[in-house]
Amino acid sequence: MKILIFSEKEFFKELGPIRHSLTKHTGIFQTTEIGRINKGLCKEKIILDKDIQLLKEVNALLVCNFKKGKEENHVGANSLLIMAIAYSLGKKIYLLDDIPNKYVETLKSLEVNPLKGDLKKIM
Repeated sequence: MKILIFSEKEFFKELGPIRHSLTKHTGIFQTTEIGRINKGLCKEKIILDKDIQLLKEVNALLVCNFKKGKEENHVGANSLLIMAIAYSLGKKIYLLDDIPNKYVETLKSLEVNPLKGDLKKIM
């Protein structure tokens, strides 16, 4: 299975070992950088467009949520947005750790599968 690995930007450095641990699957990283762009173009929109294209090409999304400050299992706005898009595309959605308390109902409605750190649960 081909999986898009996604996280908030402060966790990018954590993603390499996770991709390496996906021994039965092919993990690809989200868009983190783009080349030089012209003034007037929105860099965030270009990155989102590229991530949506990647999402269309994979079977599943793995959102890597880690502790951020005092918040366990942090899911930020970008991750929440990409999960909603994945849901609309009919993709399987996995969450590396557990569902954060502040988004329980929302993420359950998106049929998110919390792995609680066990990548072997990806099917």
